[in-house]
Amino acid sequence: METVPSGYCEPTIALVRSRDNRPGPKKVQRLPIGSRRTCQFVQSIDYSWRELFEKADVVSEGAVRDESEGPVYYGSTSVLLATSLYGGGFAESDRDAVMQLLTADPHARVRAVRIACLEAQLRARRSIGAVRAELTIRQDARGVRIDIDVEARVTLEVESTGRRATNSRDSDRKR
Repeated sequence: METVPSGYCEPTIALVRSRDNRPGPKKVQRLPIGSRRTCQFVQSIDYSWRELFEKADVVSEGAVRDESEGPVYYGSTSVLLATSLYGGGFAESDRDAVMQLLTADPHARVRAVRIACLEAQLRARRSIGAVRAELTIRQDARGVRIDIDVEARVTLEVESTGRRATNSRDSDRKR
């Protein structure tokens, strides 16, 4: 019987898992030469959008908050383009088409953002600067609804001398 010299451990048998459970190497597959994609181009008439947005039901909420960089307006505006059944300007059967056109036409979405900007300026009771807006377009029981979340810096009022009022950051820069 062999004796194990001191300082050495008895040999142990470690259980090694089978490699069958894990994924093995995979060869790189050949990429296709190209792909095909179809695009749908939409042409809409500005006058028609104007009529729809003039009849729109607009609801807004929001307020000015004092942030470390100055006052900022946070709010949301909901613009409902209603079907003729609810006093709007398009037929109930055209709801899907109007929603698809609205989703595809950037000019129509800009109209909605302009409405939200005007609402923000009215609610802030001061001029607002650059606006960040996020739009969500969805079907509503009464038509198509556009929800616009707005964030805008509130600009400072102009003094009676004609000079612009400055906040502390502006005056620190001049020094």
